[in-house]
Amino acid sequence: MGRKAVLREKYNVTSAGYDELYREEQFEKYKLALNVVGVCGTVLDDGCGTGLLLEYLKSTSKLAEVKLYICLDLSPGMLERAKSRISMLNLRHLAELVEADAENIPLRVKSIDYTLSFTVIDLVDDKLRAINEIDRVTKTAAVVTSLKKAHSMKACLPNYGRYVGETSKDYIFIRFVNKLSKGSDG
Repeated sequence: MGRKAVLREKYNVTSAGYDELYREEQFEKYKLALNVVGVCGTVLDDGCGTGLLLEYLKSTSKLAEVKLYICLDLSPGMLERAKSRISMLNLRHLAELVEADAENIPLRVKSIDYTLSFTVIDLVDDKLRAINEIDRVTKTAAVVTSLKKAHSMKACLPNYGRYVGETSKDYIFIRFVNKLSKGSDG
């Protein structure tokens, strides 16, 4: 079984208890990142998991300007949980589910206004490809977070964008994609 298949199965199995284990940690990241960059238009939740970010955005009234919210995840189990959460939050009119991986995002070039990618980059085989995919589909800005304990990531960190802060477990970066295309460092 390949690495992606193993990862998919791991998240399928852990999807039932994911929220209980990680809600507080995830909300800490969301709060810091979304105080730096807002969201509007078409939003991609790259590695949406159970849809916790969508719940956070609704609970903090940050969905008012969002026209379409795309939940992308490698795990069908996580997407099933996200689908249930979308229904529970009464957001079926706003959200779509896509089963795919972060290295091969099946969306058109510059079709997304904001991409939010929380702790996904640590899980992909080709980190630069995943970053390039985010840049390919994103028009305005992206949030990328990386676990502090992912020591192998240190060399990649400059590629993730402008450092804007950290939580107890993660580094948070913002990529201003429109500036990147003009030769800026993010």
